[in-house]
Amino acid sequence: MVKEAFAYMLTLAIVFFAYAVSEYLGGNGALASLIFGIVLGNERVIFEILKRRGPRSVIVDAGLRRFEEEIAFFIRSFFLVYLGLMAVTINIKSVFWGMILSFLLLLVRYVAVRFATIRSPLREECPVMSVVFTRGLVAAIIATMPMQHGLLYADLYLNITIVVIITTAIFCIVGMFVLSRARK
Repeated sequence: MVKEAFAYMLTLAIVFFAYAVSEYLGGNGALASLIFGIVLGNERVIFEILKRRGPRSVIVDAGLRRFEEEIAFFIRSFFLVYLGLMAVTINIKSVFWGMILSFLLLLVRYVAVRFATIRSPLREECPVMSVVFTRGLVAAIIATMPMQHGLLYADLYLNITIVVIITTAIFCIVGMFVLSRARK
């Protein structure tokens, strides 16, 4: 357990600092934050590779992981609300293409899972792995990029992505409900 006062806040401050410095130097702040997290999460392995003794107390403890989960929940929730505010009008074309893409994602996921588990002990879990394919935060973030760059039809990307996020979530919920009923 971290005994230093404000250790979690200091970790968060360092992430923000790494992000800002990276962006200021012309780099990618998100990638700098990801690398910081990977290094922090793998501190024991890194100390073993460097053949050094690490600190007695582990930096990433259960408290920091819980804090990270809460921050991640807050960010996802905030961003999805923000995304909903950006999607002003969703027309029939967006719904149609979003549904088509969702069905294609389901089909591709089914085929990929079948091939990936040919000689695997996970073969019996194929139905579950096939329906758990929801799109979410990453798809939403990427869908906002055309708007940030002022591209033509940027709102269309966003609207189709929102439909795909909602449709794949519905597919997952219904699929898991059907599979749980079938297993009983």
